[in-house]
Amino acid sequence: MNDFESLRDSREAGHPAARALETLAFAPEGTPRAAEVEEHVRACASCQARVAALREERARFLQARPARAFAARIEEKARRVPWWRRPVWAFGALPAAVAVALVLLVVLPRAVPREEETGDGLPVRLKGAPAVRLEVLVSREGQPAVPFREGEPLLPVDALRFRVTLPERGFVFIANQDGAGRFTRYFPASGSRGVPLEPGEHLLPGGVVLDDWRGEERITLLFSPGPLEERDVEAALRRAFERAGGLHFEDTGLPGQSVAHFHRKGTR
Repeated sequence: MNDFESLRDSREAGHPAARALETLAFAPEGTPRAAEVEEHVRACASCQARVAALREERARFLQARPARAFAARIEEKARRVPWWRRPVWAFGALPAAVAVALVLLVVLPRAVPREEETGDGLPVRLKGAPAVRLEVLVSREGQPAVPFREGEPLLPVDALRFRVTLPERGFVFIANQDGAGRFTRYFPASGSRGVPLEPGEHLLPGGVVLDDWRGEERITLLFSPGPLEERDVEAALRRAFERAGGLHFEDTGLPGQSVAHFHRKGTR
């Protein structure tokens, strides 16, 4: 049984929901927490283990994906300005608390027309059958969770995690492209093939810390019946980018379904 099946089974068995355990695991000290959840976890070895596993996964993510190149550039810039003007995160590890805000994209029963847009003016491209869903979770500077205001740009060093809802068993791969067409694998955090998941809702392990690219970016969730290889995904998305002359394409050229999330990145 994998972690996702375990979380689903625990919810069905009367344990706190996955989101409640995530809040308990990642909320900064002093943040109000649900008393009934804390009381349950104190008395439940199974939920204690899950909370510990979530914290260990976050620690592995911070160690494995610290955005090294970007951090090096930030530190170099910090050395050229007076100490009192340096951002707090220039003096230590990049903070990453979980989950602020949700940008929810739902796959509709039909393909969205090219002219259709979300409320923030950024088009969403959807492909495939209904019921695949992507949520982008954003954590900023280790602050307590707050709603991510629609239309607000993402910022360098924002930490992203992803929650997906799947209608059936399949393989998940998430990639990012910036306005220059550059490709970055977002999920899985390690490995180069799509990851099998069962039907239902999953908070994906790992995540990413954004670099200092400014402008529009596209996050593509690929849901396929078999595992997609990173090299094939990158080649297909590059071809689609070139055909469309940019990020706004509907057909990835890959098997299965896809959901695209568009956002803009600003500067601090």
